[in-house]
Amino acid sequence: MEKYKILIVDDESIERDAIKFILKKEALFDFEIFEAVNGQDAISNAALHSPDIILMDIQMPGLNGIEAVKVIKKILQDSKIIFLTAYDQFDYAHEAIKLGVQDFILKPATNERFTEVIKKTVEILQADKEQKLRKEEMKSKLEQVTKYLENEFLTSLINGDIEEGQGKEYLEFNGVKFNWGMGVVISTKADTEAVPSMLRLQMLRKRFLEKLETRLEVMVDYKYSVILKDFIYLFVLGDTENELLQVQKKVREAIMEISVSFAKEYQLYADFGIGDPCNKLECLWKSFWTAKGNCNKRQPVKESISEQNLKALVKSLNDQDEASFTRYIELVFEDISKRAETIEHLRAMLYEKFILIRDWLSDKLFDAPLYTFDLFNETMKINTEYEAKCLLRDFCHQYMDKINKQKSDKSSIILDQLIVYINMHYAENLTLDQLSSVCYLSPSYISKVFKKHLNTNFIDYLSSIRIKVAKRLMKNPELSMKEISCEIGYIDPNYFTRVFKKYEGITPSEYRSKFYTYGGLEKQYEENE
Repeated sequence: MEKYKILIVDDESIERDAIKFILKKEALFDFEIFEAVNGQDAISNAALHSPDIILMDIQMPGLNGIEAVKVIKKILQDSKIIFLTAYDQFDYAHEAIKLGVQDFILKPATNERFTEVIKKTVEILQADKEQKLRKEEMKSKLEQVTKYLENEFLTSLINGDIEEGQGKEYLEFNGVKFNWGMGVVISTKADTEAVPSMLRLQMLRKRFLEKLETRLEVMVDYKYSVILKDFIYLFVLGDTENELLQVQKKVREAIMEISVSFAKEYQLYADFGIGDPCNKLECLWKSFWTAKGNCNKRQPVKESISEQNLKALVKSLNDQDEASFTRYIELVFEDISKRAETIEHLRAMLYEKFILIRDWLSDKLFDAPLYTFDLFNETMKINTEYEAKCLLRDFCHQYMDKINKQKSDKSSIILDQLIVYINMHYAENLTLDQLSSVCYLSPSYISKVFKKHLNTNFIDYLSSIRIKVAKRLMKNPELSMKEISCEIGYIDPNYFTRVFKKYEGITPSEYRSKFYTYGGLEKQYEENE
């Protein structure tokens, strides 16, 4: 017999004992019984034990039954609520029914009425469970069929056995519009002593793919994957070529990070290749072919010579070492030139190098002299190897100059990092200790940096940012002061009011009133912000 959890909520112990007596006397199913003496106690017990059925008295001191149910329903949607109410609370019970309450029992109730309601509620629980199981079975079968069709689609795409219209029809059926796509291929091998079983090897490949897909969920909107023999294939979609070129760096970093982890833990070694973006489904086999061709060219886990040269170039930029810079700029471009089969391929490889250089220098420079979109356009304009080499050299020299200027005052760099971090996380419970963990400097040093460059302390700066955001949010009449307070990081609206008045001289409500009452002030307040 299945066991059900039941929570009895009543401020009268005699009432609770009577209900327990009926449950045991009538042998109504197998119940695990919990008790609560008021609404607040009921909420705590419900959150702790997740009861299937809650017998709730409406009229109790403090938080009444209806208010308690409003809270409980937010955390336990599937629990069945039965109200216990006296005759003079009949209207109260009808209000409760609107909240999704299963039934109500009028006090004093006969054993027959009580038994009838409990049995009916358990039957509903059982029906809900059976329906849920059926839905899960159907979902599982649908997922199997969907995965089979996905594998067939992707295999045809990889082999070039798909027509443009046929492929788009499949994607549109899945709610996906094709604009651009690219192929990613991962080769996986294992030490036979560490992984002697083919089944074990296949399970590790599947686990590798699962980890990678989890990482890619935040990077791309749509992707398809399949494991064929020793290779993992990924089809990544994007709206524009520019978007996919930017995604390439993130995909590469994710694969490399997971590869290192699996090599250390399971002795599974992975290499990979990323193909060029393509805007025709019937030609995407070329992207996969290029990606597969780039696999197995590097030693497992170890960096390739080209990666070593690129990191050495970055080090020469940071060290202001002109001799090393001249040497490694030649080696890096020589590698690009040798591997590029077409001018389009050369552009894509050069853009990848730009992204990697900027990424590896991100801990030294917080802002970049060339933004991604402009840099991409500059790269797409090149028509010769000479132009490509000049752009690479100019790009690196800009970084070298930037580093040279900012090294004269490291505290300004630190302040830039902290300001950006605060502007992104102002709604959190920020402290100096938290900032310390971000830039690895002591809280006291951070305080000195704020004082030196901004002539203020951390708390005042954080408060000023929050107040500026609050002013902007006040322009939306649908937001209450409580909502605005929470939005900017103040849980207590009263504290928010005190802080606002300290800096602005008036309360938030007074500010909003003036803002909407006097049209001329709108421009004035916007200028002040």
